[in-house]
Amino acid sequence: MLPSIEATGALSLVGSNQQLLVNGIAPLLIEAAPLVLPVVAGALEIGPPAFFAASAGLAGADYALFANNVQVPFVGLPAGVLVGALLVPLSVVTGGLGVFLAGLKK
Repeated sequence: MLPSIEATGALSLVGSNQQLLVNGIAPLLIEAAPLVLPVVAGALEIGPPAFFAASAGLAGADYALFANNVQVPFVGLPAGVLVGALLVPLSVVTGGLGVFLAGLKK
């Protein structure tokens, strides 16, 4: 798998940003693990519908921010755009995980 991952350039990207990952992102993942791991374990027990529901919920939350013209306080930018930069990729990833798990069952 590593040669195919390297063909996308992901390994060289991680290698060149190693300090950022170790000092910035890793502590966030480690601190959130006690809260996130039981949720992921429960979703894996339920199966693909849990991931599809999470994907729909994340996309719906972003739609609700756009539909209600929610603004970020003190900045004045639309919250749908700023939070959507996180919600839309998470929605795609959770939906993709649901498709992957559904494919495993066949």
